[in-house]
Amino acid sequence: MQKSWKRMLRYGLTSMLAITMLAGSTGLAGAQAEQTIHFTGYFDKSLRAQMANTADSFPVVNVRLVKANEPDMVYYDVGTSILISKDEVLTNYHVVQEFAELSGGDKGTLMVASPGALNQAVKAKIVKTDSVTDMALLKLDKPIDAEPVKFADARDNQVVYTIGFPKNPSGDLVILDDDFPSTYNTIAKSRVFSALASEVPGKVGIGSIVKAMAQGNSGGPVLDQNKQVIGMMTFVYGGRTYFISSKTLQTFVKEAAVPAKKPVVVAGKVAN
Repeated sequence: MQKSWKRMLRYGLTSMLAITMLAGSTGLAGAQAEQTIHFTGYFDKSLRAQMANTADSFPVVNVRLVKANEPDMVYYDVGTSILISKDEVLTNYHVVQEFAELSGGDKGTLMVASPGALNQAVKAKIVKTDSVTDMALLKLDKPIDAEPVKFADARDNQVVYTIGFPKNPSGDLVILDDDFPSTYNTIAKSRVFSALASEVPGKVGIGSIVKAMAQGNSGGPVLDQNKQVIGMMTFVYGGRTYFISSKTLQTFVKEAAVPAKKPVVVAGKVAN
């Protein structure tokens, strides 16, 4: 990035009250250093070490945009993702929406990197999106050396952990083509308020945790105490953070793997 260019950073969780655009490689052998993580809540030494290793499975996502009518301005969307295979991640649709909807003449790049190896960012492309449920599946140009996640079901009142890339305590975000900040991501402890939430109009297949997470966690995981994914953070409403359930996430991934049916011509007619 040219240092003389202006930058516009966008990050955060979507809000049902005021929707904001987001602004959410590794190595099992070289897990993220604990001192580069901002922990909120009590984590003993053993748990900190476990979470530092676990964090490699939740890469940062950067969308970099240069608009045709603003050639001296660089726009960034920063979010989080969930590694479901060595070369596939899930994130929120609103994290990559600007990239998915590029206008003619605008230029964009979509990059993903694990916190354990930010200097090994890989390009990604969008495979499938669902704007209603706020999900996007990305295919990476090359594999990331981290462990793909396992899924589990949420339970009311269970202790959970969240991982995301909001601003760090110094107010910095992770921009992959710039100098990296001293702390990259935030890991927080919380609790499930509702495993199956029904109080948000028009939303199904979601759950909630008891507190509103900081902006920048979009696309990040909600983990149980076995470090399994019970959901993906998506928006804040009424002081709580809502997540897309693991069942909804897995259904989305399975549907993406099913080839689209081609129409078959039978006796002059088209049959599906």
